[in-house]
Parts: sequence; C-alpha cells; structure tokens
Amino acid sequence: MRILLTLVACLLSLPSVAHWQLDNENSQLNFVSIKKEAIAEVHTFKALSGQINEQGKVTFAVDLASVETNIAIRNERMTQYLFETDKFAQATFSTEVDKKTLATLKLGESKKVALTGEINLHGVSQSVSTEVLVTKLSDGKVLVNSLQPVIINASTFGLTAGIEKLKSLASLTNISFAVPVTFQLSFIAQ
Repeated sequence: MRILLTLVACLLSLPSVAHWQLDNENSQLNFVSIKKEAIAEVHTFKALSGQINEQGKVTFAVDLASVETNIAIRNERMTQYLFETDKFAQATFSTEVDKKTLATLKLGESKKVALTGEINLHGVSQSVSTEVLVTKLSDGKVLVNSLQPVIINASTFGLTAGIEKLKSLASLTNISFAVPVTFQLSFIAQ
C-alpha cells in the first residue's frame, strides 16, 4: 500500500499529468498465510482500484471478495468468515503526498519514498508507515513496489474470530495472526 503512495507522488509530480489511475491488470497485492506453524502460502486479490488526484490525495481499495487462494472453498470461507464481505466489502488505504516529492524523477529512475497513511480493514482504521520504491517507467506510467512487507495483525483489525472459525473448519491447530503483505502497483496518467 505504501508503494501506491509513492507511485502517486511520482505521478503528481509530473507537470503534464494531474490525475493517475491504478492499472489493475498490471498491479498486484499479495499476502502470506502461515498454518501448522510452518506451511506458508501466498494469496492475492484479483480486484484492486486506486487513484491519485490533482491535490495529491491517494486512495487505494481492495475488493475483499476477489481473494484468490487457489482453493475455491478456502476463497469462500475467507470471504464469509474472515473478511465478512457482506458487511466489509473493501479494505482501503489513503494518504496524501507532496506533488513535488518526486519532481526530479527521470525516465527509468527509481527512488525510495517513506509513506504514512491510514488502512481501513474490517471497520477498523490504523495508521501505518512503510517505504516504497517508485520507478518512472514512462511519462505516463509509474510503478510503486513495497520495499518491505506491511504486517497486518488480525487482533488489531478484529479478525481473530474469523481466523478461529477458519481453523475449526479446516481442522488446523494453528493459523498465524500476523500476515505480511506486499504489493506492486502500476499507475497510468489520465
């Protein structure tokens, strides 16, 4: 999510472009679940959206019902019991960036950017900070990559009951409450 913010900063710094839109097809947000204390699995979401507006406001949303774990029943269980998508359809991240932060970024150049923003997940908001790498791919495209995973703690966002339900349904002794999240976000000038 911090990558998204860095990408937004780069896009807003370009004088000929005032608005940037997330390119879902070329973007990715992954998370890793760990079960039985030693089995790690990478999951993703298929539907992401986001933008950077003319004032530097960055918004990013994840359609939680688009979770992809490569096991259909697990996808269903996660949407129903963990994310409770009937009540909480999206996770969001928002921040503001200084439009001048990356004004000097040249074509093909990358820059580390520290970001602080607000995650809203399962009805709970939390401030987070991270570092992203923003790369200017062309005059109309930037790429934002997480430099380190963002750790989402289930207890912070009221997700522990959902994890306990998943453990019970799958007859597992353990599912980690701490989940690392990484991302690669592509933005296109509009």
